[in-house]
Amino acid sequence: MAPKMISAKLIKSLEQEGFSLEFPGYASNENRIIEIIKSNNERLLLALPLLFQQEFDYAQIIKHLNGKNRNIFGRLILITHKIFKREKITSPNLAAIIKQEKIHKKIPADEFEYYYTSFKSSQKQKEIKTKEDLTKQIDMRGTLNLNQALARIYSPGKRRIMDKIFNHETLTNTELKYYYRAIRPLSLAILNENMPKYLRIIESTKKYTS
Repeated sequence: MAPKMISAKLIKSLEQEGFSLEFPGYASNENRIIEIIKSNNERLLLALPLLFQQEFDYAQIIKHLNGKNRNIFGRLILITHKIFKREKITSPNLAAIIKQEKIHKKIPADEFEYYYTSFKSSQKQKEIKTKEDLTKQIDMRGTLNLNQALARIYSPGKRRIMDKIFNHETLTNTELKYYYRAIRPLSLAILNENMPKYLRIIESTKKYTS
């Protein structure tokens, strides 16, 4: 028995819980474009201007489309070309296709604005996602740098106890005694308000060797 299709709603819900499903990717941009056009889904068609930012083989796509879908394809090329002109996005690929294939269709203003608004919204979401990914990378680098610094100061045993405290885990009596005897005095010394100033002077002063 073939497995049932997984709903987008369920996939999205699982992603929010931190679970992700691996799906096969597309071999080419052309395959993505063909599938979207054939879907006859108006919501998915809004994604085409985003895909048209990449080079694609017009001839390879057109041979897989019937008359109705070819018309949709041509309209979306013209709409995207207008969007790119407004946004000053360079796309010689679209300009060449329109010229070579003699694509001429009247695009109503409201239809253009519909796709333009969606394109701008998607671009904004992409920028936000890029910034979020960059922030995560910076946080990961910061964590890595912190771990490297801790490794230079504290032994692995001390760091294990400190990690338990950081993660709100209960210490055993032995660990607690070790913390107050060997870890806390070192931490308090590092936290001394004059320590950073002293170390900066050491680092900035020219070193002499005998």
